[in-house]
Amino acid sequence: MLGLMRVVGLGLVGLVVLLVLREENRALTLVLRIALAVGLLMFIVPDMGRVVADLVHLSELARIPVAYLTLLLKVVGISYLTVFVAQLATDSGEANIGTRVELAGKIAILLLAIPLIASITETVLKMIPS
Repeated sequence: MLGLMRVVGLGLVGLVVLLVLREENRALTLVLRIALAVGLLMFIVPDMGRVVADLVHLSELARIPVAYLTLLLKVVGISYLTVFVAQLATDSGEANIGTRVELAGKIAILLLAIPLIASITETVLKMIPS
C-alpha cells in the first residue's frame, strides 16, 4: 500500500509541475514527462518482482510447466513495455511512433507464441486417427 501511495504522490506532484511548466517551456516539459514516467516505473518494479515470485510459486503448486509460465511472463512484459513506450510517444505528440511500437510488440508476442501453437497443433494431429 505504501508503494501505491508513493506512486500516487509522485504522479500528483509531477502532474502539477507539468501543468505549471507546460506554457513556459515545452522542451523541459517533455524531458520531465519522460523522467516522471521512468520514475513511476521504478516505484512499480519491486512490486512486479513479488507478483512474478507469487506466480512462480502458484505454478509450482499447480505443476504447470515452467515453459508456459515463462512464455506468459514474457508476453505480459512485452505488453506492458510496449504500452508504456507507446503512451510516452503519444504524450510527446508522436502518436505515429507509438503505433509502430505497439505493432512491434504484437509481432514479438506472435513470434513467442509460434512454438506453443505448433505444440498444440502437433498434439491435436496426434489425436486424429490417420
